[in-house]
Amino acid sequence: MVNFKELLGNNNQLQNLLLDTVEEGEVYRLCMTKEEGIIPKNKGDEGRKKFFVVVGKDQEGNAIGFVLINSEINKHLPESRRKLHYLLKASEYEFLGDQDRFVDCSDFKRISKERFAELFSIDKMKGKINKNDLVEIKKAICSYENVSMKLLKRFGLT
Repeated sequence: MVNFKELLGNNNQLQNLLLDTVEEGEVYRLCMTKEEGIIPKNKGDEGRKKFFVVVGKDQEGNAIGFVLINSEINKHLPESRRKLHYLLKASEYEFLGDQDRFVDCSDFKRISKERFAELFSIDKMKGKINKNDLVEIKKAICSYENVSMKLLKRFGLT
Protein backbone atom coordinates (compact mmCIF):
# COMPACT_ATOMS: atom_id res chain seq x y z
CA MET A 1 0.00 0.00 0.00
CA VAL A 2 1.25 3.48 -0.85
CA ASN A 3 1.97 5.62 2.20
CA PHE A 4 0.80 9.03 1.02
CA LYS A 5 1.95 10.70 4.21
CA GLU A 6 5.56 9.80 3.40
CA LEU A 7 5.09 10.41 -0.30
CA LEU A 8 3.47 13.82 0.12
CA GLY A 9 5.32 15.10 3.15
CA ASN A 10 5.08 18.88 3.05
CA ASN A 11 5.14 19.06 -0.72
CA ASN A 12 2.32 21.46 -1.59
CA GLN A 13 2.32 20.45 -5.26
CA LEU A 14 1.61 16.81 -4.45
CA GLN A 15 -1.04 17.78 -1.86
CA ASN A 16 -2.74 19.85 -4.56
CA LEU A 17 -2.60 16.90 -6.95
CA LEU A 18 -4.28 14.66 -4.39
CA LEU A 19 -6.95 17.28 -3.69
CA ASP A 20 -7.54 17.68 -7.44
CA THR A 21 -8.33 13.96 -7.76
CA VAL A 22 -11.02 14.04 -5.05
CA GLU A 23 -14.52 14.33 -6.54
CA GLU A 24 -17.87 15.37 -5.14
CA GLY A 25 -19.90 12.39 -4.04
CA GLU A 26 -16.93 10.23 -3.16
CA VAL A 27 -17.18 8.43 0.16
CA TYR A 28 -14.14 7.93 2.36
CA ARG A 29 -13.64 6.21 5.69
CA LEU A 30 -10.93 7.82 7.79
CA CYS A 31 -9.99 7.88 11.44
CA MET A 32 -11.04 11.40 12.33
CA THR A 33 -10.23 13.36 15.46
CA LYS A 34 -11.26 16.50 17.31
CA GLU A 35 -9.36 18.40 14.60
CA GLU A 36 -12.19 17.42 12.22
CA GLY A 37 -14.86 17.91 14.87
CA ILE A 38 -15.21 14.24 15.83
CA ILE A 39 -15.52 13.36 19.50
CA PRO A 40 -14.07 9.94 20.38
CA LYS A 41 -16.62 7.53 21.91
CA ASN A 42 -14.32 5.65 24.28
CA LYS A 43 -12.03 7.05 26.95
CA GLY A 44 -8.44 7.09 25.75
CA ASP A 45 -9.33 7.03 22.05
CA GLU A 46 -7.80 9.69 19.81
CA GLY A 47 -10.59 9.57 17.25
CA ARG A 48 -12.92 7.23 15.42
CA LYS A 49 -13.35 5.82 11.95
CA LYS A 50 -16.11 7.63 10.12
CA PHE A 51 -17.62 7.48 6.65
CA PHE A 52 -18.05 10.85 4.98
CA VAL A 53 -19.30 12.24 1.68
CA VAL A 54 -17.31 14.89 -0.18
CA VAL A 55 -19.71 17.69 -1.15
CA GLY A 56 -17.26 20.30 -2.41
CA LYS A 57 -13.83 21.84 -2.40
CA ASP A 58 -13.12 25.41 -1.40
CA GLN A 59 -12.42 27.92 -4.14
CA GLU A 60 -8.87 28.52 -2.91
CA GLY A 61 -8.02 24.82 -3.20
CA ASN A 62 -7.16 24.48 0.49
CA ALA A 63 -9.90 22.22 1.88
CA ILE A 64 -12.59 19.63 1.26
CA GLY A 65 -16.17 20.14 2.48
CA PHE A 66 -17.94 17.05 3.72
CA VAL A 67 -20.79 15.60 5.76
CA LEU A 68 -20.66 12.50 7.94
CA ILE A 69 -22.49 9.24 7.42
CA ASN A 70 -23.84 7.82 10.68
CA SER A 71 -25.31 4.44 11.53
CA GLU A 72 -28.25 6.10 13.27
CA ILE A 73 -29.76 9.51 13.90
CA ASN A 74 -28.74 11.00 17.23
CA LYS A 75 -31.96 11.17 19.25
CA HIS A 76 -30.53 14.01 21.36
CA LEU A 77 -30.38 16.41 18.41
CA PRO A 78 -33.12 19.01 18.02
CA GLU A 79 -35.91 17.98 15.65
CA SER A 80 -34.76 20.57 13.09
CA ARG A 81 -31.43 18.71 12.80
CA ARG A 82 -32.87 15.19 12.94
CA LYS A 83 -35.00 16.05 9.90
CA LEU A 84 -31.83 16.85 7.95
CA HIS A 85 -30.53 13.28 7.89
CA TYR A 86 -30.61 11.71 4.45
CA LEU A 87 -31.16 7.95 4.25
CA LEU A 88 -28.64 5.87 2.29
CA LYS A 89 -29.91 2.36 1.63
CA ALA A 90 -27.44 -0.48 2.06
CA SER A 91 -29.11 -2.19 -0.92
CA GLU A 92 -27.87 0.67 -3.14
CA TYR A 93 -24.38 1.15 -1.67
CA GLU A 94 -22.18 -1.88 -1.22
CA PHE A 95 -19.74 -0.04 1.08
CA LEU A 96 -22.49 0.25 3.72
CA GLY A 97 -22.57 -3.51 4.20
CA ASP A 98 -26.00 -4.68 5.33
CA GLN A 99 -26.96 -1.60 7.33
CA ASP A 100 -28.81 1.48 6.08
CA ARG A 101 -27.13 4.69 7.24
CA PHE A 102 -27.86 8.41 7.44
CA VAL A 103 -26.00 11.42 6.06
CA ASP A 104 -26.03 14.24 8.63
CA CYS A 105 -26.72 17.23 6.39
CA SER A 106 -26.98 19.55 9.40
CA ASP A 107 -23.27 19.37 10.22
CA PHE A 108 -21.16 20.62 7.31
CA LYS A 109 -17.47 20.06 8.04
CA ARG A 110 -14.18 20.75 6.32
CA ILE A 111 -10.76 19.16 6.28
CA SER A 112 -7.60 20.87 5.08
CA LYS A 113 -5.74 19.44 2.11
CA GLU A 114 -2.73 18.88 4.38
CA ARG A 115 -4.76 16.89 6.92
CA PHE A 116 -6.57 14.93 4.21
CA ALA A 117 -3.23 14.02 2.62
CA GLU A 118 -1.93 12.96 6.02
CA LEU A 119 -4.88 10.58 6.59
CA PHE A 120 -5.37 9.42 3.01
CA SER A 121 -4.51 6.07 1.51
CA ILE A 122 -6.04 4.59 -1.63
CA ASP A 123 -8.04 2.00 0.32
CA LYS A 124 -9.84 4.76 2.26
CA MET A 125 -12.05 5.58 -0.74
CA LYS A 126 -15.10 3.36 -0.28
CA GLY A 127 -17.50 4.34 -3.02
CA LYS A 128 -19.47 7.13 -4.60
CA ILE A 129 -22.92 8.54 -3.97
CA ASN A 130 -25.15 8.58 -7.04
CA LYS A 131 -25.97 11.95 -8.59
CA ASN A 132 -29.60 12.08 -7.45
CA ASP A 133 -28.69 11.36 -3.83
CA LEU A 134 -25.85 13.90 -3.98
CA VAL A 135 -28.22 16.60 -5.25
CA GLU A 136 -30.64 15.88 -2.38
CA ILE A 137 -27.81 15.88 0.18
CA LYS A 138 -26.60 19.26 -1.07
CA LYS A 139 -30.14 20.67 -0.95
CA ALA A 140 -30.51 19.50 2.64
CA ILE A 141 -27.16 21.04 3.62
CA CYS A 142 -28.18 24.38 2.11
CA SER A 143 -31.60 24.27 3.78
CA TYR A 144 -30.25 24.08 7.32
CA GLU A 145 -31.14 27.31 9.08
CA ASN A 146 -27.86 27.60 11.00
CA VAL A 147 -25.44 26.88 8.17
CA SER A 148 -23.09 29.72 7.26
CA MET A 149 -23.89 31.17 3.83
CA LYS A 150 -20.27 32.30 3.61
CA LEU A 151 -19.13 28.72 4.13
CA LEU A 152 -21.60 27.37 1.57
CA LYS A 153 -20.40 29.91 -0.98
CA ARG A 154 -16.75 29.10 -0.22
CA PHE A 155 -17.40 25.43 -1.10
CA GLY A 156 -19.55 26.13 -4.15
CA LEU A 157 -22.84 25.03 -2.62
CA THR A 158 -24.81 28.22 -3.35
